[in-house]
Amino acid sequence: MLNKKIAFIGAGNMAEGIINEIVNKQVFERNNITVFDVLSERMEYLENTYDVQITNNLQSAIEKADFILIAVRPQDIEKVAQNIKKMIKEEQIIISICAGIKIEKLANLLGEEKKFIRIMPNTMSEVQQGYSAICTSDNVSEDEKNDMNQILQSLGKVIFINENLFNAFTAYSCAGPAYVLYFMAALVDAGVQSGFSRKDALAIASENLLAAVKITQKTGKHPYQITDTMTSPAGITIDGLQVLSEKGFHGIVMASVQQAVKRTNELGI
Repeated sequence: MLNKKIAFIGAGNMAEGIINEIVNKQVFERNNITVFDVLSERMEYLENTYDVQITNNLQSAIEKADFILIAVRPQDIEKVAQNIKKMIKEEQIIISICAGIKIEKLANLLGEEKKFIRIMPNTMSEVQQGYSAICTSDNVSEDEKNDMNQILQSLGKVIFINENLFNAFTAYSCAGPAYVLYFMAALVDAGVQSGFSRKDALAIASENLLAAVKITQKTGKHPYQITDTMTSPAGITIDGLQVLSEKGFHGIVMASVQQAVKRTNELGI
């Protein structure tokens, strides 16, 4: 548990997701978590649900915090920055989950001397699987990075990346479960078409997906190395894989991810 304080400026769904996990994993004491939001009913909900501290005074939220997590809409960041700029001390860590707002812009708004961490939280935090991404300004120390790593580990795994990969991370990792679920749905339909009940088809597909993930993690082998051991000469599996190859399955998956990256770049997320 971190013997530090964190203040949330903004209390939307993404902020709540982080609050939920850091409370459940006991990363912070509940009385060391403070929430400020312009909607009083939203703050009251978080207070009642997670037993955290709330305040309708920005100064009160910020003044004693070690970490200031900004979780507002991108279009609101300039107004928020104007309100809090003079309240933030140089030793405090500013964490941003504002989509599309780069560290350079945060520094321009809040002061070049400040310490900034930009994060993209894990979208699958509910099941403690998947990655959150982190990048930091140069003046953030290793100890401060380790603290941030501990905070985000409550949501799942953590990866430090260059900021120029944030858009790709959004399209590849954050949206990634949707690609897998889409493939899973197709497998379930194929199971039903083959004669299984939808319940059994879902159960079988789920176990196969879990098994495939676990074997690659356990062996460290590339997926092709594993499928090579599953395809006997003139066998069943190689016939099924031939259709995937003929239909361009590999290229379709790659193209779908690249389209998501393109769209992310267009939106400036």
